[in-house]
Amino acid sequence: MSESPKPVVVVTPAAEIDYTRDFVALPREYGTRRYEARADVQAIRAAVWDNLRQLDARTGFCSRIDGKPVILKPNLVTVFHWLGTRGGDSPETTDPRVIDAVVTFFQQYTRRIIIAESSGRGMPTAASFKIAGLDRLAKLRGVELTALEEQPVDRYLLPKARVMREVVVPRLISAAVRGEAFFVSMPKLKTNLYTGVTLGFKNQMGVLSYNLRQRSHHHAINQKLVDLLYLLRPDLVLIDGIVGGEGNCPAPVEPVQSRVIISGNHAVETDRVAARMMGFDPAHIPLLQLADENGFGDARVEVAGAARVTPFRPADPALMGAWMQENFPNVRVLTGHNGGAACLPPAAGWLQAQENACRGGCQASTRYAFDMLYYEGKRRDFRLTVITGTGVEKNGRRVYYDAAGNEYSLQDIHRLDGKKLAVGACTRALKDSVTRHIDGCMPFPNAPHMVVHQLSGTTCAVISPRNHFLLAGLVATLRACERRKAILRTGQRIDTPLQWTDTPDLPRAFTAEEMRCDYIAEPFAPLTRAEIRALCAAENRNVLATFFP
Repeated sequence: MSESPKPVVVVTPAAEIDYTRDFVALPREYGTRRYEARADVQAIRAAVWDNLRQLDARTGFCSRIDGKPVILKPNLVTVFHWLGTRGGDSPETTDPRVIDAVVTFFQQYTRRIIIAESSGRGMPTAASFKIAGLDRLAKLRGVELTALEEQPVDRYLLPKARVMREVVVPRLISAAVRGEAFFVSMPKLKTNLYTGVTLGFKNQMGVLSYNLRQRSHHHAINQKLVDLLYLLRPDLVLIDGIVGGEGNCPAPVEPVQSRVIISGNHAVETDRVAARMMGFDPAHIPLLQLADENGFGDARVEVAGAARVTPFRPADPALMGAWMQENFPNVRVLTGHNGGAACLPPAAGWLQAQENACRGGCQASTRYAFDMLYYEGKRRDFRLTVITGTGVEKNGRRVYYDAAGNEYSLQDIHRLDGKKLAVGACTRALKDSVTRHIDGCMPFPNAPHMVVHQLSGTTCAVISPRNHFLLAGLVATLRACERRKAILRTGQRIDTPLQWTDTPDLPRAFTAEEMRCDYIAEPFAPLTRAEIRALCAAENRNVLATFFP
């Protein structure tokens, strides 16, 4: 077997000017001479082109395109541009000025470029394209836009995977899996509530179908993302670090003038360099640790350019930490995880370990709800008890802990006064003892956010007239639902079944020969008429559940 190409990462600084203008959405002047003459536009294009030319000189990646379609996968999970949150813009998504520069570079080597993405559930990609101005970019540059959630899916099994042994991806992505298209991951340089950082191969979460994205989005999220590398490894990663984002993505984040473009032909090693440039030790990032343990790292990596460190503030997923106590002083949080049962007093850091036992699931999703209320400028003096986890088995009973380390039994929780919210499938035993229970492992991503609004008596700014794109988003949501149902009516699947509990992903047993394969293509059977009716009805329910959980 021939050795894989040597990993190369290229770091290119951008000119030392201010880039915090139009870093989320293209302005109306885009496509005019005035826009092209702007110093920031010229500097970004120069940095991107210089970076990719250097990478090509060291790896020859341009020759591998050979006229193939190029799929550009930016990160557009939520384009925070006048959505009703404070500050107007947040550097959450790939800078459209960077996307434009990358498009013009690749047009030298192919006639077909596709910008493909699937934004988060509740934020249809067609709306994200419009908000970011990519609809105008596509028209000007003659490229395609593809909302991946509006495509039929192909099914694959991953025999070597530890968590995600079944994967479905949109049909367009299968072209990249087969090597028929050149796949470019284009993330933003930013921190993340669920995984610490969200860079090149974390960006691949956006190629998964809605329901599959939620499966194993809990304590095993890092392994799930590593497993996906058995199926899909980007041909190239280009990280937009022009204006980085620090804070609690997917909630709004704060800008960091990092002024850099980072690219590489190896997703894990490119992410490792980027994490180090953010001031983080890659050895302490579980996502990168697991990639190494699973054999996806490569110590031969060559780094070209000065990898200057610009410290980023890390994400803070704590529900019991100082930020929550300062901003939501009347919110009591109770947590208990059997997975963290060894982390009990008097062990050092036991309470934080208890909280973080399921960082990739309900903890971060619930913290997102409070971050959103903060950025929406809502009142924060309301009283509420929030509960996550199954409870810890202790002396024959289940107990939860508050921020002071006090124990609460199920009976204690039942007797608590005031409104109570239990989040996740783990808390089902409390369903009759609380005001609201949100099911799922993990729940719909926006569900805790909307339920906290309901229980606190506050309105959501994102679904109010403060959101300049409210109507466009609602229309796009309904259109996406109808397009998805139209695919189902042809007998083709668009997703896996929604999984509400933490159940092992074991689609079937594998033979010894199959265990040597990275992936196996295994198509779904055509849908029956009864399945089509049920799945179309589920699409309608899922749209409503996003806004009214």
